[in-house]
Amino acid sequence: MRVIVFALNGCPAGWLGAYGNDWVGTPHLDRLAAEGVVFDRHIADVPGGVGAPGAGCLSIRVRANHPDTDAPDEFYAGWGEVFDARPRPDDDSPLDELLRAFPALLDRLAAVPDFLLWIETDRLIPPWDVQQDVFEAYLDDEIEEERTEDDDEAYLDDEVEDEEAAEEELVEVVEEDETEVDEPATAAEPVPPWADPPTGLFDRADLDAWDYLQRTFAAVVTKLDAELGVLFDQLRARGLDRTAAWVVTSNYGHPLGEHGQLGLHRPWLHEELVHLPLVLRLPGAGHAGRRVPGFTQPPDVVATIRALLGAPPEGSGFDLLPVARGEAESARAFAITALELNGAAELAIRTHEWALLVPTRTPDGDPPREPRLYEKPDDRWEVNDLCARNLERADELEALLRMAREVTS
Repeated sequence: MRVIVFALNGCPAGWLGAYGNDWVGTPHLDRLAAEGVVFDRHIADVPGGVGAPGAGCLSIRVRANHPDTDAPDEFYAGWGEVFDARPRPDDDSPLDELLRAFPALLDRLAAVPDFLLWIETDRLIPPWDVQQDVFEAYLDDEIEEERTEDDDEAYLDDEVEDEEAAEEELVEVVEEDETEVDEPATAAEPVPPWADPPTGLFDRADLDAWDYLQRTFAAVVTKLDAELGVLFDQLRARGLDRTAAWVVTSNYGHPLGEHGQLGLHRPWLHEELVHLPLVLRLPGAGHAGRRVPGFTQPPDVVATIRALLGAPPEGSGFDLLPVARGEAESARAFAITALELNGAAELAIRTHEWALLVPTRTPDGDPPREPRLYEKPDDRWEVNDLCARNLERADELEALLRMAREVTS
């Protein structure tokens, strides 16, 4: 079996059409999701890198990322080959070198019956390379959304009045001096994208800044989708849509101010950080269109890759192939996440009904962060903290969280 993984580091599930996003264009990933199995509740266990599955066949990890976003050295130790397709300084896009190198890499693998090709990119991690016309398309979309029917009528009335006034003014000018010509108006300067927002605290009350940030990220996601479309077409041209399994996932979602932080600043385990995409496209688009509502986590991806490659089970993950084929239910009744970052630490547990976030350490100088409880699935974006009104439920979930941590540690 051949397995090809696209690790879109920094990609939150909520930014893709397959996960309900209806305003960001991702047609190539949407097509892949339609041809594959979509796992609806894929939750990070420890947001960050994924090590080698150790599947006993040719394994290549392609680094299409900047060196400063490399995983720790131990994540690369178990790979048969580390192939660098890093961006060049003069490239128009961070994925240009991957697009150039990918055909030759696939040619090398044409006669290999079993391999694992893992492609990681930091395309969605700032500083972003933002294509200006794509960004402006999202700005134009904003203008169209804000214009009402009354605005349109007023605009037309003003336009008629302006035309009449312009005609009268033109007659006066010609009568005064037929040789006088007005200079053409200077075109408005284009609005630049917010290409390098600083990691740290973010004022969510600043709606203009938040909107500016969101539309910039939307342009980056759309451009990434178009670049992935080129790679997907190359796989299809070589028949690898029939002979290989494809996986699209992420190691963490890049926070964009939703809960007061931009980037990985504090380990606040909210939806935008921990809810990751996971799409499995089986050879020949087997079981296309299936959606899995149960919980999955990154160790399950490793276990599934090992199963696809015929390697024996290893580690704590669950093989998701029976789930993808509709032969079994997800093995996880809940998902647990833990993260330490910049002197802070937090634990979280998610069930089908609740999400509980429990801070365990706060850095000196930070205000204390209290446990937070959100009702699921109604409060998808975790904006209504119910902990104070449901202390008994919060205590039950925290006890389950700590017991599960003891079992797995």
